[in-house]
Amino acid sequence: MVDVHIASNTNVAKVTLHSVPDRPGIAAEIFGRLGNEGFNVELVVSGISYKDRVDVSFAVTESELDPIKTLLGKIREEIGAEKVSHTSSIALVSIAGHQLAQTAGVAGRLFNALSAAGINIDTISTSMSSVTCVVARDKAEEAVEALRREFQA
Repeated sequence: MVDVHIASNTNVAKVTLHSVPDRPGIAAEIFGRLGNEGFNVELVVSGISYKDRVDVSFAVTESELDPIKTLLGKIREEIGAEKVSHTSSIALVSIAGHQLAQTAGVAGRLFNALSAAGINIDTISTSMSSVTCVVARDKAEEAVEALRREFQA
């Protein structure tokens, strides 16, 4: 049994840059500019490239959404992305553990626990030590409880 830590953040919004040119350095350009302006990005998910374009979604602190949208409007024009969209009624729910990548079935258990609780997953991001899901903000507490039951954490 892997020892997991469960966390959530309900103070976030998801922003998506649609149809971003898929070329070397584009992520550095986008996230470098955000970082240089003092904005922290908590989660990044990039879709599958199609016709040399890709959607890039990321989570930011909700209170910073308006200035981030303004900056992204400029970035969108400069890089030739199609549009910027956002969703503010979301939460991040994560499990993290040192041996997560070496433990088979952890992601499946997480997805099953959320499904059994009737919670839809909007976006998924994984790393060597964590799995993070974007869920509806009003389901965040239920999601955390479902994961605590599943992982006895």
